[in-house]
Amino acid sequence: MTYLLSAVGLSALRALGIPRSDAAKLASSRLDGYAERCPGPGRIAELHVARAVAAKAGAPVELELVATDTPEALLAARLVLLCAKATGAAAPLGYVAVKRFAPGSYEAAAQLLRVALDRLARAKGDRYVSITTGFNLMAVYLALAGWMAGAKVVYVDEAGGVHELPQVAITPDSLPPQYRQYLNRSSIS
Repeated sequence: MTYLLSAVGLSALRALGIPRSDAAKLASSRLDGYAERCPGPGRIAELHVARAVAAKAGAPVELELVATDTPEALLAARLVLLCAKATGAAAPLGYVAVKRFAPGSYEAAAQLLRVALDRLARAKGDRYVSITTGFNLMAVYLALAGWMAGAKVVYVDEAGGVHELPQVAITPDSLPPQYRQYLNRSSIS
């Protein structure tokens, strides 16, 4: 199996025709009825990435997502995983919500790094981190986590080309002190 960690964006909401204004009421609802509405994987960015990574790796992909704690992102994460299973694009592992993620929040950024590093440490097989989808700032922190964990950090273009970024040597000690104070160093050693 190949492990893929990706930030979740809102492409699933758009592909399924769900207005953002409905996300709060749907976020905690049962979504079983949406499985039959799932479009092909090319219409949901996270699944497009999963298919491309699977083709490059020559192995099925297990997909895990990272989301902000907004109703839209939480609903999108659930829908992406539902459609991953319904379409066979990837084996859904689940998602993690990062609380209060926003520019300038060192604590939330460190939480994201910690979560990503923990997930990457537990993953079996080839490990990929996608910077293609989701909130752009979240993708930057996922790239940092991928490099620290020795995972392959990739961008997938619209045609399905997988572009692996060069490995960057980075350690927890090279992070600014604002981040280090929030990190549990044992999770990234």
